[in-house]
Amino acid sequence: MNKSRRIRPDLVLSSGMFTIGAMMVLCIIFYMITGAEGVGYLSAPVALFLMGYGILIASFEIVTRDMVRIHLTKGHMKEAQKKLRQLMLVSFGVGAGLALLCAAFSSVFANMVFHSSRSFYVLFAIAPVLLFLGVQGVLRGYLAGAGFLSASLFSNAILVVITYVLFMLFSGAAYNYGLKVNALMHVEDIASVYGAIGAAFGITVSSLVSLLFVIVMVLVKRRELKRLSENSIIEKATRDHGFMLDLVPMWLIFGQGGLLMFIDECVYMAVADSIHSSENNISNWGIYIGQCLALTVLILFFSAIPFIKSWYGVKISIIKRDFKAARAKIQNLMHFEAMLIFPIVIWIMVLSGTITALIFGKTNVSAVNMIVLTLPIALPGAFLIFQTFLLVQLKNNILLTFNAVLGIVVHIVILVVMSTAFKFGIHASMAAFFGMILIQAVLGFFELKVMLDYKQEVVRNILKPLLAAGLSGLLAMIIDRALVNLIGEVLTLIIALILSYLLYMAALIFLKSVNRYEIEKMPFGYYFAILADRWQ
Repeated sequence: MNKSRRIRPDLVLSSGMFTIGAMMVLCIIFYMITGAEGVGYLSAPVALFLMGYGILIASFEIVTRDMVRIHLTKGHMKEAQKKLRQLMLVSFGVGAGLALLCAAFSSVFANMVFHSSRSFYVLFAIAPVLLFLGVQGVLRGYLAGAGFLSASLFSNAILVVITYVLFMLFSGAAYNYGLKVNALMHVEDIASVYGAIGAAFGITVSSLVSLLFVIVMVLVKRRELKRLSENSIIEKATRDHGFMLDLVPMWLIFGQGGLLMFIDECVYMAVADSIHSSENNISNWGIYIGQCLALTVLILFFSAIPFIKSWYGVKISIIKRDFKAARAKIQNLMHFEAMLIFPIVIWIMVLSGTITALIFGKTNVSAVNMIVLTLPIALPGAFLIFQTFLLVQLKNNILLTFNAVLGIVVHIVILVVMSTAFKFGIHASMAAFFGMILIQAVLGFFELKVMLDYKQEVVRNILKPLLAAGLSGLLAMIIDRALVNLIGEVLTLIIALILSYLLYMAALIFLKSVNRYEIEKMPFGYYFAILADRWQ
């Protein structure tokens, strides 16, 4: 068997999550280059890219892959290729339509919503991305369904690597040139706009390169794909278009994040301009995206990657109808995820001032407060990503659609009410995301409970890791406040993290929240396992 066929699906999913996390890292890097204003100008293109990636790549790839696999199993590859062409047309149409809408309304959003004519150039520069992403998802799904998962894996890798290289080159060169224009024209914001245009152009070019790579992969594998078609059974033509309906819940699930980020920015900019038009609202939004939301999303997706292989283990047990094994695997999964994400979230919350000063050169009190308020979203968010994965794998489109629609409605209602009635500004977006994720996570837990008769072991798996993380976070806060002004941010951060980790592991052992196997899975777990043996 070809080596490309041995690539595990969890690696492909991990690469997709890594791509999203990498975009958040880019926002943080761009903040370091241009400051808050540059990220403010770039935030809308990033939101549109995430929406496009979710709708045009993730959604179409999943639907196409599953459709091809089903027909390939039945020996109906020719019928699959007919439906493939239909999906190609739909994908191209959706991508082209979104690109045209973005280009056509760039001026409208720039002038009437963002109240900055210079935002037009940034929005216009990102429009081609939606076109270039359009067909990729279908082609990747076609190759993945036929067994060539390497196309998806390397396509994500190319998208990240090329984006980083071009992003740094174009945005850096454009920003430096913009600084000269600033000095020449005696203004302050042109450099930020130029940097954002360069960054958007880098994302656009990398999307084109990724598309060309996928097309080349299809051409390289065309003989093997043709052989599969020649060996297929001639099937009577049918009008079964059920696979098209599968696109709707996928669009809602994978596109909602980027779409809601864009809507939140539109609402904030419109309301903020009417309340305090003299302030630099674009810069304020850039602080929220670059220092707060990017960090939260990064933690959420990167902390999920180590557990994706276990997610597939749960899925296999459910498919085999071995619900007892599925429940046991979920218990272990929840415990390990809690052991990882609880301390990370709490440490970053209490050390946010030191961390932001270390990364961005100075501490922004507003950013620190937003980080502290936003990071807890990662706790229900971690479970929500896992539960959504299960529903997608089990093809429960009814629950997927219901959960997504309810979440979007809750988000928009909270956003509009808190923005217009209470004038909460950026905090309205934070509350809207928190309310949406919390509602979806709670609903998802009850759905999982009904599906599998699942009962969460709360004390050992949730409360004890949370207590241990809280104690270690308290120690980190004490160390930070005592040492940061004496020895600086770097040494303080290192000492705080090392001692907090030691206390965290000792507290887990003391509370009897972990067994020897679980301890050994943690960093330096062997030494802690010796301590656990002596304690027990």
